[in-house]
Amino acid sequence: MPSRSTVSVAQYLFARIKEVGIRSVHGVPGDYNLVALDDVLKAGLRWIGNCNELNAGYAADGYARVHGISALMTVAGVGELSVSNAIAGAYAEFVPIVHIVGQPSLALQKQKKLLHHSLGDGDFESMARISQRTASKSVKLQCVNQAPGLIDAAITHCWKSSRPVSIVLPTDMVHAPVMAEKLSQPLDMLATPNDFATERQTADAILSALRTARQPILLVGGYNVRFTKKREVQELAEAFGLPVFLSASGRGIIDEEHPCFHGLYLGDCSDPYTTQTVRSSDLIISIGNIHSDLNVASVSWEFDPMKMVEIRDGLVQVQSKAYYGLNSPGLLQTLINQTKESTQPKRRSTPVTKTGVLNHDWLWPTLSDWLQPGDTVIAETGTANFGIWSTRFPRDVTYISQYVWASVGYSLGACQGAAAAIEDSARPGRRTVLFIGDGSFQFTCQELSTIVKHNLTPIIFVICNNGYTVERLIHGWHESYNDVQDWKYRKLLEVFGAERGSYQTYQIRTKEELAALLQNPAFNNGRMLRFVELRMDQNDAPSELKTLTRQIVTRARHPPDFRQGERGGPK
Repeated sequence: MPSRSTVSVAQYLFARIKEVGIRSVHGVPGDYNLVALDDVLKAGLRWIGNCNELNAGYAADGYARVHGISALMTVAGVGELSVSNAIAGAYAEFVPIVHIVGQPSLALQKQKKLLHHSLGDGDFESMARISQRTASKSVKLQCVNQAPGLIDAAITHCWKSSRPVSIVLPTDMVHAPVMAEKLSQPLDMLATPNDFATERQTADAILSALRTARQPILLVGGYNVRFTKKREVQELAEAFGLPVFLSASGRGIIDEEHPCFHGLYLGDCSDPYTTQTVRSSDLIISIGNIHSDLNVASVSWEFDPMKMVEIRDGLVQVQSKAYYGLNSPGLLQTLINQTKESTQPKRRSTPVTKTGVLNHDWLWPTLSDWLQPGDTVIAETGTANFGIWSTRFPRDVTYISQYVWASVGYSLGACQGAAAAIEDSARPGRRTVLFIGDGSFQFTCQELSTIVKHNLTPIIFVICNNGYTVERLIHGWHESYNDVQDWKYRKLLEVFGAERGSYQTYQIRTKEELAALLQNPAFNNGRMLRFVELRMDQNDAPSELKTLTRQIVTRARHPPDFRQGERGGPK
């Protein structure tokens, strides 16, 4: 038993979880983590308790995107694999989640007992081996002397790498005593300082490229930037006054009301001004971008490497030269001391026609005037996270979507996690706004129950158009396999036990109805759970989505001849 000079392994773990500002732990209870769950509550943490592990993983992802890091608990085996889709998404999208996995006791593992939640072969590491590919670091607590150091190393690595880690906690280690004195030493969450000479050499190379460029721009994405480098990126933009363009993942890194902001670069889906400016630039400084099809709305990254500066943690490429071993915050800070004249952005206009059937070309620009500073906006993969490219964000918006992993149904769980993180924060009054399609909603609808259970108050818009729009655009427009059953969505809150008077539901079919709703002060205050059905024609889709799916279809039907290179010339 722990004494005054000792604490249990679980107490130590959750003290460190609380130290990094986490106040809610997501997950699903199971026999291999039940005892440890008592220590979650004793540590003063809130146990969310999701409907299943997959949804818990999505929720932990959403919590981390608002707070900066999150914690998740499952059992080994079935729970580990159920959440693996969400953890893979967090890995791909640079989202830091501490995944705590409850395992059978070390004594039973040593005896190779055939236990439930296993493959029945006595091998209790098989699931861990499967999960290791999507964990930036994995530790197993099996020695009391090493446990505190392993816990500290995993949590700090999670933060610094901005990717998931796993901490395996066997049942007989939960109450094992460890020295408490180590808790008096704060976790080291600061980035490792760069080698001065390498940092200076790299900065000089970037500045030299900038001095000779006639039309330099900054292209900003959200990967491994949002939590640890957002301030530096904003200051860099201000110091240089370069035109700043955001890729799809980068929204919220730079305020869209900022004088340096010039637009969203979305490949062929960009507006003409953005397309011309970005593609004619002779130097693109890219920070936080992954060259994926959905992030820049293009099936290929079309820029000349000799006109690029790519800044990533561990690797900076300046035109043809690579510089290794650098943490980007220090490098960005070195660059910030330089100044250039700033230019003014161009703005998109908002459509004014407010009559007729609701459609995508009207919906998304109209939302520009409804969103509020400080909102957290979540857009599901599909019509929502492409349509919202036409929505201009006010200042201080946090934007959540998956443009690399793109797991359908992700956003409802992420909405629950984001709303919980906001409630746990120093500014709990901010709104959480979700846009999700009906097909995606049906993947993870149970998390509406978790939202109700914890009295969270997001504003949820469900786009009801009878099925999978992205899939229809790619293939099988009229085929039944792209249809979904039309639910009575507005009754779900009652089904999930929401008290009458604690929520409002709406069904919208026309522009006039939505315009009136968006202008209603009672609807806009974010103090009550609000659920809005947007009834839309299944033949309608955002123009950006149509453009991108045409590219995907063309690429699939006419793949490049890799024997001669994608552009037809010899490699």
